[in-house]
Order: sequence, then structure tokens, then C-alpha cells
Amino acid sequence: MSNKYDLVILGGGPAGYIPAIRAAQLGQKVAVIEKDAMGGVCLNRGCIPTKTLVASASLYKHAAMAKKFGLQGSLDFDYASIAKRKDMVVTRLRKGIEAHFKHMKIEIVRGHGNLKSADLIDVEGRELQARNILLSPGSVPMLPGFMNHDGVLTSREILAMDTLPESLIIIGGGVIGCEFASIMASFGVKVSIVEMLSSILPGVDADVAAVVLKALKKAKVKIHTGQPAENVNISQDEASVTLGDGTIITAHKLLVAIGRKSRTADSGFEAAGIAMDEKGNIITDDNNRTNLKNVFAAGDATGKWQLAHAGSAQGISAVHEMFDAAPRKINVDAMSNCIFTFPEVAMVGPGEDEWRERGVKVRTSTSRYIANGKAMGMNETEGFVKLICKEQDDTIIGVQAVGADASSLTGWAVMAVNAGIKASDAAGYIHPHPTLSELFMEASEGMGYGAIHG
Repeated sequence: MSNKYDLVILGGGPAGYIPAIRAAQLGQKVAVIEKDAMGGVCLNRGCIPTKTLVASASLYKHAAMAKKFGLQGSLDFDYASIAKRKDMVVTRLRKGIEAHFKHMKIEIVRGHGNLKSADLIDVEGRELQARNILLSPGSVPMLPGFMNHDGVLTSREILAMDTLPESLIIIGGGVIGCEFASIMASFGVKVSIVEMLSSILPGVDADVAAVVLKALKKAKVKIHTGQPAENVNISQDEASVTLGDGTIITAHKLLVAIGRKSRTADSGFEAAGIAMDEKGNIITDDNNRTNLKNVFAAGDATGKWQLAHAGSAQGISAVHEMFDAAPRKINVDAMSNCIFTFPEVAMVGPGEDEWRERGVKVRTSTSRYIANGKAMGMNETEGFVKLICKEQDDTIIGVQAVGADASSLTGWAVMAVNAGIKASDAAGYIHPHPTLSELFMEASEGMGYGAIHG
């Protein structure tokens, strides 16, 4: 077995396996080092399993509204079966990756990799020589010392459960915390969120976050903002959290979802000379290069985004740079993101709040779901689409949406922001009726003469 490769990738998550496929498509000999399951956190303990749970929760929520649609009957759930289906989806996708690797002749090297130099990685005694190296080790949950108790759940443990707790405390009101709160509350779990900042979903425009906040409260989620968790106690039957003001919250289980940090401490990066910042993120330039020649990095470990699709894009961009393919530059002001709460949130580019903080003069226009015929027929009238445009010429530079199927509508916004489309032009694009996509046309009209339906 040869140990010389055109590209060796450390990490089999989306920032690793996807660029591996592209490199193989370019005719390169590729190896991917992965100790755990292929697909990384996203496929095995993140994006895919949570969204599979979201699908079950969404169907159950809609079934509860059957009478509003003129339907009779009721629907119950078996969480063990839901969890089993989640595992089946993950397994099927993981096997698909492995089969594709075999077809593309990409070698999977099982074990823990250590970077030795700019062209050498050791995998538990086997040395792989590479003309190019891509570091994509991913991230791990943040778990401060006073929260690091036996029995405390992270996203990994809660996704491994096949039974539901009666009640759950979630420390962290960001994306992960709010998604799990939505899922668990849908299945009748009594949920409390603790967020040290003044509002949930930091980084999301306040008007968008307010819609999610209202929906969580309607689902009977108790939300404690502006108070940090200062102490955690776990017993066999109960978890408790003491807030900064002395308030004590109790539940059967505790989930810590305060974010993730780069996994860069256990793979020899520092000893090999990789430059990292004070948070342990790998420093890269605009072409995803590190300070070592022919060593690139992508994904969570770069500290730029914690998004699977961003990591994949970074990895593909790096591969194109390595092998002189057509450049794939990343527009940092057109990055997309979706949050799978009820209702969903979708964003492309910086939000209104961030653009104003940058000193950019912007105008905004919104179109509300309640004025959309398709949304009314779906009984999904909460939320809106908001366009953020440059004041001087109405170029669309950001989109934030909150409402039913917002994630599936994001493609419109991705194209608009990346292409620099003007709202005046988008207003004239004829959208099919009745569809939710008309929300974007209406918001575009709102930048000019005014939205037709409000």
C-alpha cells in the first residue's frame, strides 16, 4: 500500500469528505483520515439527526392542528421509533459517502492523525506523505468546568437518547439551544432555556428573533435571559441550575448548548508550526492557506463559521487553489444560514443590525406571511421576509426570513445577494402564484411603489 498522496485530509466531516471528492474528480490521489464515523459531527451528531427529529416533530405539530384543516382523528408518537428512524437516516447517508469514496478510489485511513510537518501526517504509526494537506478537524462542545458533571448532556448525548425526559433545562439560547427547545417542546417535554445575554439567538436581527421567542413561549418554553448560569448540580433524578440572581431552576435533565470550540489541541498542529489565534483557531488567508506551505484548513477549526456548508465551501475552494482549478472565492458577506426552530429562520449575508453597526446606510422592506395566500392556506401565518438593501441603489445585500419553510426558500436570497440584484429588478420577476416565494417579490415591491398585498 502506497503512503504517498496528492492530498491528505485530516477529518472526515463536511469540510473534509466533500473536498476529497472534488480532488478525486480532478484526478488526484486522496486519503482521508478519520478516527470516528465518516460525515463528522454534521452527519452523525448534528445537522442530519436534528433535522430528522425536526421532521417528526413538525408532522406531529401539524397533526395536532388537524381540526383546523377540517380533518378528524389524532396522532400519537413513539419516541423510540422516532430515534430509530433518525439513526437509519444517518446510517444510510454515511454508507452513501463510503460507497462514493470507494467508487472514486478515495482511501479512508482509520485512526487518529498527527501533523508532523508540511508534508507528513502520522496515523498511529503509519506515515502518510502528501504534496498537499487539508486540516479539517472540526469542533467539540464547549463545557466549562462547573458544568462538566456526569449526567450533563451535550448535543451528542441528547441525540443518543431513545426516551424523552419529562423536563429539560437548556443552558444556551443560541441556535443549538433553540432548535432542541423547539423539538423537545413539540413532544411535550417541559423546557426551560437559560441565556446569559439579553435575548435569544444572538447575531440574528431582533425582529426575527422576536418571532421565534413568541413561538417558544406559545409552546410553553420558559425563557430566562440576562442571567448567567453560575452553578450546576446533577443527581440521579434531578438537575438544577442556579442563576446569577440566585434563582434555582430544576428539571429531570440538563443540556449544555453554549457553543462549540475548535478541535485543534490534540493533533500536533502547534508542534508542527501551524499558526493559531488565542482561541485555538487555525489562521488562514483568503485562499484557506495556513502559514505552512501547501497546508490548508477548512471548517469549524478555522473559527470563521460553524456551518457545514461553509466548511465544505472552504474545502472546495482550497482544493481548487491546490490544483489550479477554476478559482472558488468565498463571499463572506453572502454566507447563508438556517435555524430549524418552529418557525424556521433563514439568513443570507449580514443582517440589518450588523450593516448599521458597520456604518452602512441601508433600507429594509418586509413581506408578511399573513398577507400570502399560500401561507394562509397552510395555516402558517407567523413570520415575514425582510430584504436589506443599500440605501443609494437598492442592491440587495442581506435577507432575513422567519416563517414556515424559510430554509427551503433561501435559494432565492442566495442568488440575489451573490449576484447583487437590485430590489427594483427583483420586483419585476414574475413569481408563480400561489407560492411562498411571492414573499420575496412582495418585499422587493416594497422597496419601490409598495407591496401589493402588504
